[in-house]
Amino acid sequence: MSMTKLRTFTVAFIAALLAASVLSAQEQAPPQQDAAPQFRPFDFAVFGDSQPYGNEYSPVLREIATQVGRLDVPFVIGAGDYIDGSSNQTTVRRQWEGFFTAMQPLQANRAIPVALAPGNHDIRGVHRNAEIFCEYFKKLYFSFNYEGCHFVILDSETIGADARVTGTQLAWLQQDLEAAQGARFTFVAMHRPLFPVDGNIGFSLDKHPKERDALHALFVKSGVDAVFHGHEHLYNHQERDGIHYFISGGGGASLYAEPENGGFHHYLFVSVAEDGFVVEVKRVTP
Repeated sequence: MSMTKLRTFTVAFIAALLAASVLSAQEQAPPQQDAAPQFRPFDFAVFGDSQPYGNEYSPVLREIATQVGRLDVPFVIGAGDYIDGSSNQTTVRRQWEGFFTAMQPLQANRAIPVALAPGNHDIRGVHRNAEIFCEYFKKLYFSFNYEGCHFVILDSETIGADARVTGTQLAWLQQDLEAAQGARFTFVAMHRPLFPVDGNIGFSLDKHPKERDALHALFVKSGVDAVFHGHEHLYNHQERDGIHYFISGGGGASLYAEPENGGFHHYLFVSVAEDGFVVEVKRVTP
């Protein structure tokens, strides 16, 4: 599949999700079905932080795309920082072409759609870069439903260079999560962690601790089950008040930590059953 076809399919998928199931502050919830269909177990994959820092994309990203492309997953979630970013929009578009090329194996056997949260390298506080992101992927934040589960993709980047979820997005999120009460499981993806553990302590949502704590409280109140982050180039899992917080920043970028502290390339494979879900860490060695 060509780069252009991959890009077009990705955009079409996001547009279809938006048309079918995004709940905005101005929109009403979709009509309820008279009888819920029988639940079918499913899996999905999560990856983050593949930016190549001015070099060719790491073979890690292509290997992730190759492995996930062989799996029976309905979609893949991205936790941000897919490109290096730049103030030069020509450069930004060229970087996205490199990302699309590296992701081609994801489409080798069948078209597996992606739902991508923006990272700071993707947006870099530059309004035009956010517009380019939306050209490819339609929205910076949105939600969708699958098999009775609710998925929320958030933007932690577009209010200047600060790491925040506030304002219009926060109001939308509050309404979205309220409307999703009763979902079997609720999963959230965003780039910057609420609770960083390494080199981005003080440069994540912890930069505004009162706002961070309020967001965590909203997740607790709304029954969010798991939150997936990138930003720190490592793997980490912690549980707070019943919510599983994962940092998955091993998608090909330079690593932050030693292997024993999560510093290894990887993606996450999430298996969802009727009564629970399991998150497996899949180490990648190209």
